[in-house]
Amino acid sequence: MKNMYGVTFIDINKLKCHEQVVESRVEELMRRIKLDGCLKRPVIAEDAYYIILDGHHRCAALKRMGVSKIPVFLVHYKSSAIRVYLRRKKLMMDVIKEIVLKRGAGGILFPPKTTRHLIKDRPKPVNYPLEKLE
Repeated sequence: MKNMYGVTFIDINKLKCHEQVVESRVEELMRRIKLDGCLKRPVIAEDAYYIILDGHHRCAALKRMGVSKIPVFLVHYKSSAIRVYLRRKKLMMDVIKEIVLKRGAGGILFPPKTTRHLIKDRPKPVNYPLEKLE
């Protein structure tokens, strides 16, 4: 899958979560980003509604740090090159793309780390300097 967008900077408030975050993980990421002085990987979101597929914790950390625009790798979610799996087997439900979209659009969040998205051609790690994000 070739991404026609590449990495672009998007207003952080446009992004929508479909999963909750773990507070201790957000705090750890805030420390790590400040220590490193950069964000190492962009958030990955689908291109229609800006629902985050990978990077909920990174987005939450940057939002709390006062960052207004963040690097986002947009993907066509309906592409067969993107697959979604359920990590929490005890929920006993089929996770399909439409449910992820509905949850993200409606603000009815899954518990943290419920889904895992496998994305072909995901962007390689790149260091985005913190001072350029603020």
